[in-house]
This record gives sequence, C-alpha cells and structure tokens, in this order.
Amino acid sequence: MSTINIKYPMPCSLDQSQEVISELLEDLAEKYHIHHEAIGDNRYKLTGSGIKGEVKLDHEELLITAQLNFMMMAFKPLIEKEIHSQLDKSFAHLS
Repeated sequence: MSTINIKYPMPCSLDQSQEVISELLEDLAEKYHIHHEAIGDNRYKLTGSGIKGEVKLDHEELLITAQLNFMMMAFKPLIEKEIHSQLDKSFAHLS
C-alpha cells in the first residue's frame, strides 16, 4: 500500500475553502474516478477502485489522506501533483 498525505494551509475563509474543495473533489472524480461523500461538516470520504481516504477541512488547514492499492501506486505522483496544482491555482486568487 502507498499513502497520500497532504496538509495544505487555508489562506481564506472556511466558506471559500469549501467551494475550492468541492471543485477539486469533482475534478478528481472525473479524472481518476475517485468518488467522494460528505460524512459530516467539512469532512469527505474518498473511495474508488484502489483508493480509500478522507478529506478534512478546518479554519487552519486542509488534510487529505488516502491509501492506494498496488494498482493505483503508479498514479500517486500524478494525483498528488494534481491536488497541489489545483489548490495553488484556486487559492491564489482568493488570498
């Protein structure tokens, strides 16, 4: 198993951050078939073929953790790069 652990500081309000996270999760679903489900305020469960994880959002940071199975390990760098790129781009105009 391989693990994705991303901590990202929140440069704006929680409401604005939630909008960015929603867009990110939709994009991950489209590109990598990583589905999400709200499991509480500011928390999402991630599932897909070969991936299980969670997204947590608070006033200070975003935390993304995911376990990738053997087949998805090859996509780890791409997924991490996509997440960082989208967060940087989306938050750049909000901060």
